Amino acid sequence: MISWEERLRLILAIVDKDRRIPVWMWITTFLIALVGFFLLLPAALSSVSYSFRPTWTWYDYNLRPYYAVSAALTSLLLGLTFAHFHHGEVHRGTIRSIILYPVDMNDITIAKLVSSLIVSAILSTVLFVGVFGGFFLVGYFPLGDFLAIHVTALVMSFLALAAGVFLAQAIAHVAGRMVISPTALGAIFLLLSILMTESGLTFLGTQVAFLMRPSGRGSTIADFEAIRNIAQSLSVFSPHHVGARILAIAFGITGMWADLHVIVPLAVLIFAGGYLFGKKLYLDVFIR
Repeated sequence: MISWEERLRLILAIVDKDRRIPVWMWITTFLIALVGFFLLLPAALSSVSYSFRPTWTWYDYNLRPYYAVSAALTSLLLGLTFAHFHHGEVHRGTIRSIILYPVDMNDITIAKLVSSLIVSAILSTVLFVGVFGGFFLVGYFPLGDFLAIHVTALVMSFLALAAGVFLAQAIAHVAGRMVISPTALGAIFLLLSILMTESGLTFLGTQVAFLMRPSGRGSTIADFEAIRNIAQSLSVFSPHHVGARILAIAFGITGMWADLHVIVPLAVLIFAGGYLFGKKLYLDVFIR
């Protein structure tokens, strides 16, 4: 039986290997951030010319778009980096060095998730701060609040990714084979976490109602209220909904409950089940 100290050493060895991403990825990230900085710099400088510039105040209408930008950015980078680190093992030929370790699926999963989190946190922060850097320099955007938005979105995106990955392990244990890869299910959970926010569900519901409405009949206020109520009810399953609600409470926008009563038990159940079922290493995890 391998000790926890040895398992931790092997996990850190995998993380150390994975975090050395190609130089071109760093260069591309900095170039995109630089381009975004200069594109938005004129708007940032124009904000300084206002004779009266009120103190920045958070409202629901300005929190949602900035959180949406960070949620999309962190979800995209987490999905791509996890796919690069996890699914890419067989393509890079490094699978042999991993399966020779005395590790199980849990060790590999934890290592790949940690690697993805570290790299995505650095890359997404560079992009997020770089694009809005002009507004931070002139003092128009509160840097601390925006960093809180970015960190919250990153944590919630990681929660969605990890839930999908560990659920794939649990399904593999029940089926006896890798039915759906952790990379694919993790990406699905990342997408659903964004689509199942109140804004995402309201938009989708409105489009469906528009397509299904009878000819010659327009949408009524009651229709929109029903869509909004359904969206609010289903959004409790989205980590990003919870993240945005936590920020709204912290910024003094609302005093409503953060809806942790759904996400936390589900996450604990999925993580516990996936971990307990992740004792066996299915080699097709890298190729399916």
